[in-house]
Amino acid sequence: MAGDMAPSTSYAASDLTSPEVIANPFPAYAALRASSPVAGFVDYPPGTVPGVDDPVTAWAFLTYDQVSAALRDHRTFSSRDPIQEASEAPTLMLGNTDQPLHTLHRKLINKAFTRKRVQAMGPWLEQSVRELVAAMPTGEEIEVSHTICAELPARVICRFVGTPDSLAPTFRRWTTAFMLTEDLPAEERNASNMEMGGFFFKVCQERMAALEGGEEPGDGLIDAMILAEVDGQRLSLEEVVRFCITLMIAGAETTMYFIGNVLNAMVEFPEATEQLRADRSLIQAFIDETMRLTGPPQRLFRIANQDVEVDGQQIREGDWVALFFGAANHDPAVFPDPERFRLDRANAAKHLSLGQGIHYCLGAPLAHLELEYFVNAVLDRFARIERGPSPAVKQAASLMTHGYARLPLVFHEH
Repeated sequence: MAGDMAPSTSYAASDLTSPEVIANPFPAYAALRASSPVAGFVDYPPGTVPGVDDPVTAWAFLTYDQVSAALRDHRTFSSRDPIQEASEAPTLMLGNTDQPLHTLHRKLINKAFTRKRVQAMGPWLEQSVRELVAAMPTGEEIEVSHTICAELPARVICRFVGTPDSLAPTFRRWTTAFMLTEDLPAEERNASNMEMGGFFFKVCQERMAALEGGEEPGDGLIDAMILAEVDGQRLSLEEVVRFCITLMIAGAETTMYFIGNVLNAMVEFPEATEQLRADRSLIQAFIDETMRLTGPPQRLFRIANQDVEVDGQQIREGDWVALFFGAANHDPAVFPDPERFRLDRANAAKHLSLGQGIHYCLGAPLAHLELEYFVNAVLDRFARIERGPSPAVKQAASLMTHGYARLPLVFHEH
């Protein structure tokens, strides 16, 4: 099960940011869903710095229909984040951009971030995954969250943008600070954000100067973004930097937690895992159902561009809205028996963890490719996976991401 349900427990929107609820938010979602939209949710958007920036007070949208409609209605619900724009932290690309600029940015980035480029990484990615899994010890406890699960996506992002693999631990440190998933002093978090922005600005500025000087472009995404052109328009240096940061945060942080959640599902649902072992064509279904049940992205903010009524509640122009993907994915009106892991769930791919509409996750094909190779490699090498003697610990610092801070597992070849 995704969480121990407790429908008799009373919750308020203010409870959604307590460590206990962050670690297991699903009972709170179930209790509050009937009253959604719920006023009074207070939290920080990604990239802001607690202790420097102020939190926002928002309406919590907790049903599938509410979240889905708001994601698709980008005219009513703006993706811009004025707090992050005013913060010293770098603002994110695409996710915090409205039309018509969003369309131009997406077209330009699509010129560089192509499916062909993702597929071309396949041989390298499969070999890297095999090497990583082959090096895993057997018969002893491994804390996988900050080792296996963190290493693979950070390596992939380094390769994709064209930076050295040795930077993977640094990328991981920057993402946890930015996404608030590690409890840090405000000064340290702010310094990390500034260091991250400065690094990518320097790298992108150097590549832009080299290309303008006639150097042949390399295979990395940075060069491709600099050279991408649509109707005579190109991305600015700042926009290239912002997308590098966006890709790193989504690719390293979110994928790290999702790999952990997939490994946990392989232990928690052994019958489904054995079905998967016998029929690898079920990998996509396994990934979709894990993403629905325990997808790392739990919520994102929007701002109302105009007055709008949502299920009897009057949302005013300028009001903040928190879209809870995790709650939508557990809505029994769309997913019957939502707490049950079902490999045969026909509509599991309707989950909202990757967004919807114009803001659907651009990196979804890359993440799916990583998971496909990883799950295959684990099943090929190991006959079974068990929980380790040390306790697993859920991430409880931020509701933006659902996953494990510590996930001790034991892998057996026989």
